[in-house]
Formats: sequence, structure tokens, C-alpha cells
Amino acid sequence: MQKKTAKIAFATATSAILLLSSCTIRQAEYSKRTVSVHGTGAVTVEADNATITMSVITRGENVAQASFENAEIMDKVQKAILNQGISNDNVTTENYSVYQETRYENGQTIPVGYRVTNQVKVFVKDIDSVGGIIDAALTSGANQLSSLQYGITDTELAVKQARTVAVQQAQEAAQLIAGTSGAKLGKVLKIEESANQSNRRSVMYKATAFDGAMYETMEDAAPAPTPIQAGKSIITVNIDAIYELK
Repeated sequence: MQKKTAKIAFATATSAILLLSSCTIRQAEYSKRTVSVHGTGAVTVEADNATITMSVITRGENVAQASFENAEIMDKVQKAILNQGISNDNVTTENYSVYQETRYENGQTIPVGYRVTNQVKVFVKDIDSVGGIIDAALTSGANQLSSLQYGITDTELAVKQARTVAVQQAQEAAQLIAGTSGAKLGKVLKIEESANQSNRRSVMYKATAFDGAMYETMEDAAPAPTPIQAGKSIITVNIDAIYELK
């Protein structure tokens, strides 16, 4: 009986030692000193392309009338755009819609006609031609310019440069903190990246509808070419890193 009791006591003591050892190891893992730092790299890049979204909007008493007039005008608009050096592949129909317009009178909704909208998107590779394309489209009958966006074709190099700056900034911050606190910087334990690679820059532009027929008799009254400045876009990379402190 005493031997059995002794065995149980020995087993209990052994278990306690194992549990204590396990607990000590776990504490050692979480007692490692670390420093968390953040770095940001930003690179400014010149825009090298543009996307113009514009529409032809017509109204008529019936769908056939409104759509026929719309088709005639849009055909002129697209020809004018192509004459500016834009290829067919870079002119796409973005939206086509037919809407019945109504008015509210004496408690009743009364149909007053139809509105047809044909919207096209034009991708421009030559930034300097954007103003001329807009002018050509408007003078040919386009009467709504929805948006003008500038972009960058290749952002790979800019992202690499921004990433390098972000990592260097994070490492310098970690070294400064370690040195100031009397520690030495160890190896990097964790690093995460988030990149803002949105390379589109929108430009607010208010379009004015022009009457193309006016220029047939008043050429001198045609407006000056629309001045457009592409500007620059910013590629940003953010780095979050955790370093070991010795």
C-alpha cells in the first residue's frame, strides 16, 4: 500500500514539474521584447493617359424621333473623335437609355415625350490631345461631359520605389527607438504592406452644349481650344513591421 502511495506521489510530482516547465517556456515566448513601427512611401508620377465620358442627349415626342436624332448626332460626334487620332478600339458605348419624361398636373402624371441618352467612353493615350477631343465632340453635338479622369499606364516601378521608401522609413524608426531605449535592434519578426495603387485622378469639368450650326456662319466666334492640365498622381505604399529588441 505504501509503495502504491509512493508511486502516485512520484507521478504527481513529475506532472507538476512538466506543467511548470511548460508554463515557463510559454512565458518565455511572450516575454520577448519587440517594437512595432510604421513606414509610408509616396511617389509622384506624371499621368500619361486620360478617359473621357460624354453623352448625346435628345428629346422627342416619341421614341423613334428621339432615338433617330440621337443616332445622327452621335455618328457625327464619333467621327469627330476619330478624326482627332483616336482609334475605334478606344471608343466604347458606356450606356444607352430611353426614358419617358412626364409632368405632374392637376393630380395626374402626363407623358410629355421621351429622352434618349447615348454615353460613350473615350480612352486617350496622348494627353496633349484631350482638349481638342473635348472641343471636337462638343461642337459636333455632344451635350454632356460626365467625367474626365487621368491615369498612369504602368505603376510597377513607382510601387517598387514607394515600397523601398516605406521599408527604409520603418527600419529607421525602429533603430531610433531601439537606440534611444538602450536596446539593440534585432531581426524583423513580421511585416505587412498595404498599397494605394489607385492611379486615376478625376477632374471636375462642366460641359457646355454647343450648336454646331453656329460655327458654319460664325467661324470667328468659335471658342478657343479647351485648356487641360493633366497633373500628377501619387502612388502610396504603407508598411507595418515588428522588430525584435535585444
